[in-house]
Amino acid sequence: MNSRFPYMKLPLVLPALIVTCVIGLLVRSHAQSPLTSGSRASDLDALKSHSFGSATSAPGGNLVPNGNFSDKTPLKFFRYDFPYQDFYVDNVKYVKQVNQGGKNCAELSLPAGIAGNQGGKIETALIPAEPGATYRAEVSCMTCDFSAKIHAEAYAEDPRPDAQRTAEESKGVKTTILRIPPMDGHKALVMIYRSQFIDPPGNSKKWDVVKREFTIPMDYRVAGEDVKPAFITIKATVYGATMNAGKSYFTDFKLVKIKEPGAAPAPKTSGPASNKDAVVR
Repeated sequence: MNSRFPYMKLPLVLPALIVTCVIGLLVRSHAQSPLTSGSRASDLDALKSHSFGSATSAPGGNLVPNGNFSDKTPLKFFRYDFPYQDFYVDNVKYVKQVNQGGKNCAELSLPAGIAGNQGGKIETALIPAEPGATYRAEVSCMTCDFSAKIHAEAYAEDPRPDAQRTAEESKGVKTTILRIPPMDGHKALVMIYRSQFIDPPGNSKKWDVVKREFTIPMDYRVAGEDVKPAFITIKATVYGATMNAGKSYFTDFKLVKIKEPGAAPAPKTSGPASNKDAVVR
C-alpha cells in the first residue's frame, strides 16, 4: 500500500514505532540522524565519492557503505547518535559493533525499561537517492530478546526556514523524529517517504533476512514547494512489550537500484508476500 499525506498533518496521521510495556505496540516514525560517531563530515565527503554512493549510477551494486560492518573502524558510516531527538538522546549508549553468530554486526543492548518505552535504533548512512527510481533493500536480523521494525526512508531538503518550522511545531506535536538538522555537510532534511518491511521474527536466535522493493517519488510538496528526494536510509528499530533488558543484532544492510525512473518493471524476486508503505511528511 502506498500513501501520501500533507506534512503538517504528520503528527496526527503517521505513527512509526514505540511500544507500551504491557499491552501492545504503538508504531511511530523515526527520523534519521546525521552521520555520527566516527562518521563525520569527512566521511560524508567520502560517501559522496564512493563508487556505490552515486544517485545516478547504473542498477546493480550495494549502495550501503560498510553494510556488513567489515571496515576496521567499528560502526563506520552508521548513524546511532541522535542528540537532537528527545526520544533518542541516550541511544548512542546502547549500540556497539560485535561478532554474533559468525557475522560482524551492530548489537543493540537495551537496559531494563527501554524496550517497552522508546526502544533503540540504528540507521545506515544517508545514501544519495535518484528520484523516481526503484530499489531493493534487505537486512539480516537476529532479534534475540526483542522484536524489530525495518524501514527504508527517503529525505528531501526541508524548504521551510527555521523560524517557520518552529512556529508551525509550536501549534502541535514536534516532529523532530522526522527531521534532520543541517550538519555534516547537508542542509536541513525532512522525511518524505517511508517503506516498511515485513517484520523479522521476534525473539529469534538465528539470522533472518527481510527484504523490500520500493519506488521513491519523483518529487513531493512540502510547505507549498516541490522537493525531490535527496537521500535514502535504512533503519532498524528494536522494541518489546517488556521492561526487561536484552539484546538484538543487525547486519548485511543492502540497497540496490533495480529500475531507473520510468523503466520497465524489474523481475520479481523472492521477497515478502505482503508489505506496507507509508509516504511521510
